[in-house]
Amino acid sequence: MSDFYAVGKSVARVDAVVKVTGEAGYTADVMLPGMLCGMAKRSPHSHARIVRIDTSRAEALAGVKAVITANDVPDILLGLKLRDVPILARGEVRFTGEKVAAVAAVDEETALEALDLIDVEYEELPALTDVNEAMKPGSLLVHEKLESYAGLPKPVKQTNIFYHETFSKGDTKQGFAGAELVLEHTFTTQIVHQGYLEPHAAVVDIGPDGSVTVWSSDKVPFRVRSIMAEIIGLPITKVRVIPSFVGGDFGGKGMIFDEPLCYYLARKARRPVKMVMSRQEEFLAGSPRHPSIIWLKAGVTKAGAIVAWEADAIYDSGAYAAYKPQVGLGGTKKLAGTYRIPNVHIEGRYVYTHSLPCGHCRAPGDPQASFAVESFMDMIATELKLDPFQFRWMNALEDGDLSPTGEPWKGINIKETMTAAAEKSAWGKPKPNKYYGIGIALAERPTGTGESSAVVIVNGDGSANIISGASDPGTGARTILCQIVAEVLKLSMAQVTINLVDTDSAPYDQGAGGGRTTFVAGQSAYRAAEMVKKELVASAAKLLKCPPEQAEQLIDVRDGFLFLKSDPAKKISYAQAVRATGKSQFMAEETFSCHEMEDTCFATHIAEVEVDPERGYVVVKRITAAHDIGFAINPAAAEGQIEGGILQGVGFALLEEMQRANGKVTNPNLADYKLCTAREAPEIISLMIESAPGAGPFQAKSIGELPACPIAPAVANAVFDAVGVRITDLPITGEKIVAALKESGSLRGKTMALGKERQDAI
Repeated sequence: MSDFYAVGKSVARVDAVVKVTGEAGYTADVMLPGMLCGMAKRSPHSHARIVRIDTSRAEALAGVKAVITANDVPDILLGLKLRDVPILARGEVRFTGEKVAAVAAVDEETALEALDLIDVEYEELPALTDVNEAMKPGSLLVHEKLESYAGLPKPVKQTNIFYHETFSKGDTKQGFAGAELVLEHTFTTQIVHQGYLEPHAAVVDIGPDGSVTVWSSDKVPFRVRSIMAEIIGLPITKVRVIPSFVGGDFGGKGMIFDEPLCYYLARKARRPVKMVMSRQEEFLAGSPRHPSIIWLKAGVTKAGAIVAWEADAIYDSGAYAAYKPQVGLGGTKKLAGTYRIPNVHIEGRYVYTHSLPCGHCRAPGDPQASFAVESFMDMIATELKLDPFQFRWMNALEDGDLSPTGEPWKGINIKETMTAAAEKSAWGKPKPNKYYGIGIALAERPTGTGESSAVVIVNGDGSANIISGASDPGTGARTILCQIVAEVLKLSMAQVTINLVDTDSAPYDQGAGGGRTTFVAGQSAYRAAEMVKKELVASAAKLLKCPPEQAEQLIDVRDGFLFLKSDPAKKISYAQAVRATGKSQFMAEETFSCHEMEDTCFATHIAEVEVDPERGYVVVKRITAAHDIGFAINPAAAEGQIEGGILQGVGFALLEEMQRANGKVTNPNLADYKLCTAREAPEIISLMIESAPGAGPFQAKSIGELPACPIAPAVANAVFDAVGVRITDLPITGEKIVAALKESGSLRGKTMALGKERQDAI
């Protein structure tokens, strides 16, 4: 680390002070003269026909400035990829919580009263809330005109399965024929909320010339601009999005929510409008993680080699698919894990139901896949009487192997993470008590791709500015960009500033998500800094009387000075280099674009738990997490990402579930929905493996999403090790453990539940 100037060091976040002092401005903090409070009227039914909407009483209420229904907004469908969601429900509601009208009033109390005065007559219709029923031929259709929707990957008719994807490698029929043992099982995961602190919020102001200014909690400002411009029918030059601080995201803030309603309310009222979703609205109508049903089948030899593998996954998408940047989920490709398997076949089905729409949540689809695959690996190891670590080791990918779906990977070092995690954990050591268990799980995730541009400026006083459109939804991305530029220019962090600017001023960035920011935005900032550095060196060459063609070889930089390597005493400041050219600043803009996977990150998590068999209560004592990170630009930030992902994984494993009855969420608040807090937090040992270089600046890899993936199966495997019952339905609650122990007839219970019949729906 001594070779580096600013990277490889745990520096404080550049926005730390404004956040802890409350000075950071979030969308809900925006205050404009004459601004109105907007609110949405939502459906109480999972499925119903809208017979009529009478807004007259609401419009007559003092203080109400605008009321809108579907008749006041364009009859278009929105979506990040598959366009299927209306701005306001038109003729039909498809889930409890769908927006049917909106009001703008002088204050919140008046807006709430106005909502109650809107009369909506519904004809309640049968609701299809069971994903298995939704898949059956001839079932009620959630979307009767599905085949007409833009963004549909493949033509489909008369079905609720809007997307069916497959991945294959080798010949599974032949593989299973040669297997000595064939095992299968089904796993289910629940629907969970992302758990961000800041709810969705939006503000819209319309200028005298019709131009539109938007403030949004969305993490992708340029996407907000393009979608709003399309809805309104304006060129994007007439729509300006001013970024605010984002109070957490975890995948849930990549799609617009109330921004269009704010616009149409503002246009009707001729005043700016703000809408902030309540916590209950977040649970009723956000875009949470998909619940899943995953069936796995494996063919193995008695020695433990996996020779064939099949996977079928069903994802309940809810009423709409609009909230996913891709129609499917990346996790479907992960349904054969990190293993060398010659014959693989994977299928994933995405299904409409009359339930709240699901979207992206940290590593979309991966935690579901990881829970199924890594639980199944332990179950197979038990059947073969093999140590779970050894069984994984003998089948784990090695450098040069293709992925289970046939994709080429470089720098595979899953075994290094396995070794590191085992050495630092209690793996293989005596248990402290009878009900102490230990479990292991592996995972991988590629570094995200995309496009980003950055401007780097060296000013006349030698300080530097970064102008980037990259969003920072709490990940510390802006700090990382400052470290990258500080490293290239050899400036202190205090001399580097990153500017939070709107879409009119910032260069384009594809937005946060998919683990892309450090790689994509980092590369654009790195390259722009290098270009500025070249200009500084060229100017210094003249002042130091250095041959220009040899300047880059003879001149070095550090602490805001340029000097001859052969004689460091001969130096000039950056300020002198800039002024010598007659300019007030040096500036460079660079764009970096990558649309193919460059590298993959690997992880091994080992969970240690203690289980009370009388109550089924699980205490996660320690998590040892080894991550293949390439290079940690900011070790503290990377460790924070790992710890945060682990806590989300523990919640997914043991606590969290959006409970539903007839499609409606019945625990829509943080009192009844249990997030993992400091009280449940285990000891965490973070191990960052830097031996396999990544494609990011200074050979960094992504770390934002992978830590959430292997936790649930590691905990599930540890629970089995502790009390001998296998829970294959998340979350692993005390009730499920006690019931399984009672059913088993003994504390140690059944060793496994392999061979369960494949569900009819699959």
